[in-house]
Amino acid sequence: MIDAFSVDKIWVPTNFMELGGLDDDRVSLGGCENVTVSQRAMKAITDPDPEWLRAHWLAQDAVLRRDLATFHHVAPEQVFLTAGAIGGIRYAFEVFTKPGTHVGYGRPEWPGFRHYAEKSRTRISELAKPDFPFTFQPRDLIDFVRREGVEFVILSNPSAVTGYLWEPDEVAEVLASCPDTVFVIDEADAIYPDLSAAHLAGEHTNGVYLGSFSKFYGLSGLRIGYMVVPSANVDDLDKMVNPAELASVAIVAARESFADTAFHEETQRTVQKNLANLTAAVADSPWQLVEGSRCFAAYLWADESLEDPVSYLARQRIDLIGGPIFGLERGGRLNLAGSGAVDELIAALPR
Repeated sequence: MIDAFSVDKIWVPTNFMELGGLDDDRVSLGGCENVTVSQRAMKAITDPDPEWLRAHWLAQDAVLRRDLATFHHVAPEQVFLTAGAIGGIRYAFEVFTKPGTHVGYGRPEWPGFRHYAEKSRTRISELAKPDFPFTFQPRDLIDFVRREGVEFVILSNPSAVTGYLWEPDEVAEVLASCPDTVFVIDEADAIYPDLSAAHLAGEHTNGVYLGSFSKFYGLSGLRIGYMVVPSANVDDLDKMVNPAELASVAIVAARESFADTAFHEETQRTVQKNLANLTAAVADSPWQLVEGSRCFAAYLWADESLEDPVSYLARQRIDLIGGPIFGLERGGRLNLAGSGAVDELIAALPR
């Protein structure tokens, strides 16, 4: 008899909704998705063609791949559409690792990376930054890869925990310094597309980039993302990606949301305002906020002389994602996308 194989269930730090479920009266800041939707995307799917539901649709939509390729300054064949950025993570592990491959990632980090590393039966090393502000610099990663002999690295940029972002030239420094290591740069949390490093797929052969329509583009419920890969790996991905990867409605909505620059700019303004207000408020409290966030994520922390912000806020019916999910002992991540919820958190801060 064949022995069944499994690993610990993947943990996605968000708030899953259930159709027909009832909302409660808690203030939820746990997820890291947009709280609004592109009206262009809504209009596009308001009166669906029955064929969208009846037929199989080519997942690798030529129009969306072309638009993404133009934006990222790569060839359309280097872009692959996936079932969310999670689909891209899965394909990255399937294509670029095998049992025993030495995989590295940071701590704190998005917890799903470990799931896929274990599922792929790889050997795992962690680069830990347990002390505030929990951020890695390019030299930290370069030294880690060289010291440990890591063959495959996956990291969120911006950080899914703190929102800290490496600029494209910093990503390029890492790629150039470790040319024999594959780096998967997960940009799923990005809200400033112009700061993407995906164009480096045309300059370096060891970088793979993941994007998502779930967060900034407001389409979490439709499960659509994408990968940008070097030209040398186009054939590998073409063989591996499911031809029925996506639903028609996801493709239609993603085309419109990607093109809706007014929606993008309004989202960015909201996050900038919320971050500025929160930064000013935390400065007058005994807590600390990790500086430099450039996405929806922000991280609140307090030293051990104070109650953990997560438990303090929970008693006031405000929910964050606690640090242990990401590999930290204290503090929690919050979502900067919604002004009302952030305002309630600010009002609840200790003084």
